[in-house]
Amino acid sequence: MKIDLSPLLGGETDEILVDYPLTINAEFYGVTFPKPVRVLGTVRNNAGYIALKVRAEIFYDTVCDRCLRPIAGHFSLDFERPVTLPNVLMNEDQDDYLIAENRMLELDELLLESVILEFPTKHLCRKDCKGLCARCGKDLNEGPCGCVLREIDPRMAGFAKLLEKDRNQ
Repeated sequence: MKIDLSPLLGGETDEILVDYPLTINAEFYGVTFPKPVRVLGTVRNNAGYIALKVRAEIFYDTVCDRCLRPIAGHFSLDFERPVTLPNVLMNEDQDDYLIAENRMLELDELLLESVILEFPTKHLCRKDCKGLCARCGKDLNEGPCGCVLREIDPRMAGFAKLLEKDRNQ
């Protein structure tokens, strides 16, 4: 979405409301977005200091990282940055500012980048998810699988045979 800052820069208003849906069509790392991201906020001019302040509500579908059950998740992202026109900053780090080219502020790319950077890295169906058995693949949340959990170190297999032989005598 492009926001025209002309009314703000011309002194016609001190605030521009931001309310739009940001559609994320791409799937990344097995995550899909069932509905558009709701972006709400303002661009405000406080005595020459212009700042963008928005909140994005993100709903997503993915699978549990431990048991692979489908889960629906939600998180909020607060995004706040100062806004300036091109060639205004001289000695300051321009990465901290949003540059309004031709008095227009482009938000989609900035917000998509922020969503990706702030996205949760771990997705669990519940905090105590037990995951899948490494041997048979059974969901351990449904109960034990019956696999032998104790594995003998292959370097000690010869000793295990001797112990077994000694027990049988």
